[in-house]
Amino acid sequence: MTIRTATRPDLDALYSMWCELMDSHEAYHPVFGYYRQAEPELRRVLLQRLQEPYTRFFVVENAEGLMGLLVAMYQIGNNGMHFSRRGYIAETIVRPQYRRNGLGRLLFETAKEWLTRQGADHLELQVAVANPAGVQFWTALGFAPSTYHFVLPLTPPVQ
Repeated sequence: MTIRTATRPDLDALYSMWCELMDSHEAYHPVFGYYRQAEPELRRVLLQRLQEPYTRFFVVENAEGLMGLLVAMYQIGNNGMHFSRRGYIAETIVRPQYRRNGLGRLLFETAKEWLTRQGADHLELQVAVANPAGVQFWTALGFAPSTYHFVLPLTPPVQ
């Protein structure tokens, strides 16, 4: 098992994992839905994010391929605030057959170390309200709610 930063040659596997994450979250809320026929556009955006200087895609893999993924971003905000250098934990997934073995925690610790080296003074993330396993996981790592993130779709998705 290896934890490393993903690179461009990983794009196919990253896209597959991203789809797996979105597919599993679609039942939580429509905001997680995506158009399967938009694969070229989705891949383009994923590649663009992969190349951003303050974004890292951390993956854990074994001989069979990727077991998990965590996307981390470092962002500098308003220096007038107590916490202005944000480490953001974005998409996170461990494939079901590898869960409950510490891989998610390992991915998080790897991302946390990188974000700390970048200068982050706090970490943020969002977890679907309807995802109790996700809420429990992040709470066990020390995260606590600070705000409610509300979503109001104004139009239905185009089919």
